[in-house]
Amino acid sequence: MTAKETRRRRLRLLAIPLAVLVLYFVLPVDPDEAPLGVLTGLMVSGGALAAVVRVIALEARGSERRLSGWHLVVVLEIALVAFSFAYFLIETRDPDQFSGLATRLDALYFATATVATVGYGDVHATGQVARGFVTLNMVFNLVFIAAVVNLAKERLSERRHHAQGGGGGTPQDQAGP
Repeated sequence: MTAKETRRRRLRLLAIPLAVLVLYFVLPVDPDEAPLGVLTGLMVSGGALAAVVRVIALEARGSERRLSGWHLVVVLEIALVAFSFAYFLIETRDPDQFSGLATRLDALYFATATVATVGYGDVHATGQVARGFVTLNMVFNLVFIAAVVNLAKERLSERRHHAQGGGGGTPQDQAGP
């Protein structure tokens, strides 16, 4: 692969997470002003979370498809944005559901803190609907972490096997992300 092809590939890889973030920040959420935007945001978020669950399930089952670390980073970002969008929608519909959440950036910050299990306490769920979504976010975290650990374990095992003269690994391993 030439340097130009490598540069193009890296730009394409960066375009996906950037596009996801731009979409998150520009989708309208006011049903009075843009009901189609809210519906689109809900459908995109729901579809993204369904895709994330499917990817994680495929990895957990050890399917023929091989995920790279890059795939998991993109999956994590999509999940963060989907949960953030849900949190922001909940807050715009009922401001008593969260304490300290007022903007999209607040929602992204809260989703990231939840995934990272940091929990600073400055933003937290106070209503039942919000707590239900945060609980789903926590369950996702556990499944995602298990998938990452499983992927790391498999890759280490493959490298150890390869280092001991057991072969060249899978074609996906050699191709990269």
